[in-house]
Amino acid sequence: IPIRQLHPTHINRNEKLFKAGINYAKRGGFVDFTTSTIPQFLDDGEVKCSMALRMMLEEGIPVEQITFSSDGQASLPFFNNHGEYAGLQVGKVSSLYHEVRDSVLEEGIPLETALKVITTNPAQVLKLSTKGSIQTGNDADIVLLQKETLAIVTVMAKGKVMVEKGIPLIKGTFE
Repeated sequence: IPIRQLHPTHINRNEKLFKAGINYAKRGGFVDFTTSTIPQFLDDGEVKCSMALRMMLEEGIPVEQITFSSDGQASLPFFNNHGEYAGLQVGKVSSLYHEVRDSVLEEGIPLETALKVITTNPAQVLKLSTKGSIQTGNDADIVLLQKETLAIVTVMAKGKVMVEKGIPLIKGTFE
């Protein structure tokens, strides 16, 4: 099986897995970091996505081989020190935005580079031909940000305004 047929996810969940992901990417594979986390995971050795992106880029991994995913609005179980189930939280879609923002503001990654891990790259890996870039024939999905803080100002999905002046206009089941 060609290496690019596999796309390991959650490789930032611990340092050992992250290092294996660096080696995998150096051989040409795609890797994915989960942005949904809780303080316990970070305390237990999870590599924060924004930091993981910077570290991968410093290792010479092309940004085109890296994606972020959120497990958006799915279950996020956590366990006690004995490995026993201790509770359930929800992985938030908004974590994608927060980690890209942190990549730029805390890790010094250029915005145009950081955006690729949640736009162009996943669209290409998942073969979503109308997503990931602004061009004729694509869905009109656009997020406008405030220049200094990267705060979300406007969101459009398929040409429909969803957020305007930072205020959600369209609300759904999983907000």
